[in-house]
Amino acid sequence: MARALNDLAAANRNGMIAMVGAVACFTTTDVLMKAATQTLPVSQVLAIRGLIAVSIILTLLSANGAIRHFRALAQRRVLQRTLFETGMILCYVTALSMAPFANVFSVLQSAPIIVTAFVAFRGESVGPSRWAAVLAGFVGVALIVRPSLDGVHVAMGLALLAAFLVAARDLTTRTIPAWVPSPMVTLATTLGSTGAGLALAPFEQWRAPDLTTWVFLLGAAIAVALGNYAIIQAYRHAEASVVSPFRYIGVPIAILFGFIVWGHVPDALAFAGIALVVGAGLYTMRRETRSKSSAG
Repeated sequence: MARALNDLAAANRNGMIAMVGAVACFTTTDVLMKAATQTLPVSQVLAIRGLIAVSIILTLLSANGAIRHFRALAQRRVLQRTLFETGMILCYVTALSMAPFANVFSVLQSAPIIVTAFVAFRGESVGPSRWAAVLAGFVGVALIVRPSLDGVHVAMGLALLAAFLVAARDLTTRTIPAWVPSPMVTLATTLGSTGAGLALAPFEQWRAPDLTTWVFLLGAAIAVALGNYAIIQAYRHAEASVVSPFRYIGVPIAILFGFIVWGHVPDALAFAGIALVVGAGLYTMRRETRSKSSAG
């Protein structure tokens, strides 16, 4: 029993480190992608970043011999996760190209709240306090998205859809069989977003990137490859309720980057919404951890 607890503690500790690394990588790639979409269409940004990232991942897989698990790309849960991830990245990058960085990033952080709603509708017991947190979180999202009688702004609607797809992706990640190597899941994810970019190419006018944009895309490719690997490791080998709160480290970083790079500062209502989303997410995770401890 003691050994099992020590193993779990070590797995959770490594998972927390992996999640912090993933947040740092994803925040970096988001900043670089938004910068690249100022001069290039979304499909071109996704395709170029993806092709570079796929090359990096294939090189690493060949070097460590994991390429022999190529059949894992066709595993049902891997394909399902790739589908969710592909849809998410299309919605998210498009939203980034149209709206303030911190607002779009913060809406995406409602994913853990959506996960709680998902598992409740699937029959898992969720108490009144967790439902209250979910409601508070969605109020926070509404303050950021700011719907009106004319509807929801397209960019913020896409950001919200991306959050639902992140929740579905994260739930699927836990169901991937243990024999599937994490680098292969990373490869599948990257192939999906690359394919989406190439599929959209006929509908957008591609342009020759300048040197600065090439640097942005190279940096984004390296960061997204590392980030995808880190978040897969975090969710596959540690308790989701332990590692998930660390994703909120990205919120203040996103606000800071948004101000430094683009001069965007969320207004009072958006700040209130961000606070509700983060608070509700952290409370939901804390309650989930307590429930599991009581059940144990």
